[in-house]
Amino acid sequence: MNSYHVPDSPETIGEAHNRVMVEQFRERMGDRAPLWTEIGVPALGAPGMRVEIRVTAIAGWED
Repeated sequence: MNSYHVPDSPETIGEAHNRVMVEQFRERMGDRAPLWTEIGVPALGAPGMRVEIRVTAIAGWED
């Protein structure tokens, strides 16, 4: 999973972004958290967007 974030400041993506993402992972995936890369970007595709998420799923994979 890759998430692209418009940073709160030039130096960091921001604790609020990290906290919300991790809370959502835990709520929706339990102990099966994805491999995750968080990337700061200057802008996203639509005005006002703060986060864009790209996920690659592998169908048919079992534990």
